[in-house]
Amino acid sequence: MTDDRWQDLKDSIKEKFGILEEGSEPDIMADDVGNEIKGVREFVVFNGPGGKMKVERTKRPMIIEKKQHYHKTQAGKALTEYVVSDTETTQKTEVFTWDDLAGEWKEIDTRGDSISF
Repeated sequence: MTDDRWQDLKDSIKEKFGILEEGSEPDIMADDVGNEIKGVREFVVFNGPGGKMKVERTKRPMIIEKKQHYHKTQAGKALTEYVVSDTETTQKTEVFTWDDLAGEWKEIDTRGDSISF
C-alpha cells in the first residue's frame, strides 16, 4: 500500500465512521547479529461494521539479502544478518477487531480477500 492509498483509506474511514484514535510509533526489528531495521507502524482506530476496529500499516526498508553466519561446532546455531535497501521499502497492512472478552486486538485473516470501508 502506497502512502497515497494509505491516506485515501484513512480519509475514507474518517468520512464513513469517524476516527477514535490515530497515531504512529517506531517499529524496530533486529537481526541475530545486532543490526536494527527501523520502520514505522501507523494505525487508525474506529467504530466500524464489526465493532471497534483497527487498521495498521507497517513500513520498513526492504530486505534485499539474508546472510547466514555458521559456527564450526556441531551445537552452534546459524546467525542471520539482514542487508536492507537504502531506497526501497515494504509495507504491510493488517486489520484487527477488539475482543471484549479477551481484552485484546484479534487479527482478521484477509489473505486473498479485500476489505473496503
